[in-house]
Amino acid sequence: MSATLRTVPPNILFIQTDQHLRSALGCYGNPLIRTPNLDRLAAEGIRFDRHFTCTGVCTPARGALLSGMYPHRSGMIFNPELPGNRVGARLCEFDRPVIPFSKLLREQGYDLYHIGKWHIGSWFESRPSHAGFRGVFHPGYGYPARHPHFLRHLARFGLSEFRLKKRPPLRDDGWAYFSEQVGAPPEASIPGYLCDQAVRTLRRTARSAEPFFLGLNFWGPHIPVNIPAAYLDLYDPAEVPLPANWRNIRDRRPEIVDKAHRLWGGHVLDENAVRRIIAAYYGYVTLIDEQLGRVFETLRATGQADRTVIVFTTDHGSTLGDHGLQDKGLMMYDEVYHIPLIIAGGPVARRGATFRNFTLTMDLTATFVDLAGAMPPPEYDGLSLKPVIEGDLRRKTRREVVCEAFGHQVPFVQRMIRDTRFKYIFNTAAMDEFYDVRTDPGERRNLIGSVEPRLLQRYRRRLAAWGRATDDHVAARFLPGVTRRALGEPEP
Repeated sequence: MSATLRTVPPNILFIQTDQHLRSALGCYGNPLIRTPNLDRLAAEGIRFDRHFTCTGVCTPARGALLSGMYPHRSGMIFNPELPGNRVGARLCEFDRPVIPFSKLLREQGYDLYHIGKWHIGSWFESRPSHAGFRGVFHPGYGYPARHPHFLRHLARFGLSEFRLKKRPPLRDDGWAYFSEQVGAPPEASIPGYLCDQAVRTLRRTARSAEPFFLGLNFWGPHIPVNIPAAYLDLYDPAEVPLPANWRNIRDRRPEIVDKAHRLWGGHVLDENAVRRIIAAYYGYVTLIDEQLGRVFETLRATGQADRTVIVFTTDHGSTLGDHGLQDKGLMMYDEVYHIPLIIAGGPVARRGATFRNFTLTMDLTATFVDLAGAMPPPEYDGLSLKPVIEGDLRRKTRREVVCEAFGHQVPFVQRMIRDTRFKYIFNTAAMDEFYDVRTDPGERRNLIGSVEPRLLQRYRRRLAAWGRATDDHVAARFLPGVTRRALGEPEP
């Protein structure tokens, strides 16, 4: 099997959802949600148990995947919707030369396709075509509701527009957590629109002798959930369990977490409302899973399955009532950073396996390049998972992950180091956080102030060492300085 990977570069089907909770998949232990196609993918491939996003916001996470670099190194640290238009476009564009993995795949003879959400760079300045991909461009966040290409798709089903009907609960400002797409069959939904393009592309690639990379990028299950009624009402809210930590918003958190709680309407959401939102989100996940079934069937029917590596993941997770929150970006909880990753397909050697070592966003970048037969550049911050795909489930990757955040809606700079036992979060403008993730997986008790000082210092030193190695000023310079002053130690 490994010889096949060395001599014949495989096709790569990369599936990326948006803001997808790891726990919202059957193969990750959810007994209620219906995800048979993704569950089957995990059963036929490798399920990664400790995969993390490098940052919890769309644009910098997607930019890190494309560039293979941490956001602080590439300069792409914000979404374009707010800071890029007010602070400056530089903050949501690469501010140094990068080597996108697509360039290296193209040099290896790959045909490159991009379908769906892009959300890399500023509104119009950065396009999939600039990285060598073919596909429809959706500017900025790119929600396709009014895009001419999507409207032509709707017309095939007798629909003239993407019409929504709000469903309660509503926020104080009338913002809907979910809405019904009126009169639409599943194929006319946005996931249906994307998977229709993927099916057509796979039929085209079957006639080509060149390997392909096909990126299939969803806008869901990101809230607001805008899907047909059959999926909004698929799950009974009364049967949906609440997160165990949904009431602990005020338990020694940075003040900004409480502000995020209020911004996203957490203060007006009672138990029934939270259950209803989760039920709608689950419906969105099931809709995506069903439409992916069409894609997987086309891959098999066109004879390409045995030479295609399928990678499924998300850009970041979400709080879905966890900690009383309904978003991401201003907190570094596992619900946002600990995300799903499944790698399957014909070239995968160990089917039904679980890989338990830590992996990070940029590891996928290095993996794509390695699978294509090229050498990942030294600028990349990732480690190739090709040996794992070839069957080495004891492959040493990382003993810990270091992640970063720059804020969402407002700047808020954070760094986090996490291993199998503890998580330390350095909040530059607020109290720090320290969690025992083994005994407190819901991160309900912030131990900062009570944790043994030598243990805390050990994690601070490791985070600072990472900062020096990756040229991160926050961790390398600012963290040690703040720590010394807090301890009353002299400056070096």
